[in-house]
Amino acid sequence: MPGQPEVELLARVPLFAGLSQTHLRRVASLAQESSYNAGRVIVKRGDPGKAFYVIVDGEAKVVKGKIVTARREAQLGPGDFFGELSLLDGEPRAASVIASSPLTTIRIERAAFRRLLREEPDLALKVLEGMARRTRKILGTPPL
Repeated sequence: MPGQPEVELLARVPLFAGLSQTHLRRVASLAQESSYNAGRVIVKRGDPGKAFYVIVDGEAKVVKGKIVTARREAQLGPGDFFGELSLLDGEPRAASVIASSPLTTIRIERAAFRRLLREEPDLALKVLEGMARRTRKILGTPPL
């Protein structure tokens, strides 16, 4: 994927649902394309969260526990994402993510994203709304 990541890819990420095209372009301007070989650990459980990833091509597996003996918790593919909580809070990773095949992602660094949120309060509110929707969906609770 030459040049900047496609805004359409970010628009499909629930965290960014509801963002204007202008805000999506601003977020996309922070993104960097990253490639990994099969077997490469992209994020490791317990490490500080420094970035958010959207898979462009390939597959990755999510594992908890020791990487060598852990069983796969989830399989991720194009359009899937991980690290959204770390993007906001920087807390340690809850799971490890390993490339199952050659993998291409777009990566957004936490520090740059936080600067953007400070510059664009409306963007920050939309991201919070996206996080709330995602949390409700995970918990299975309807809005009140």
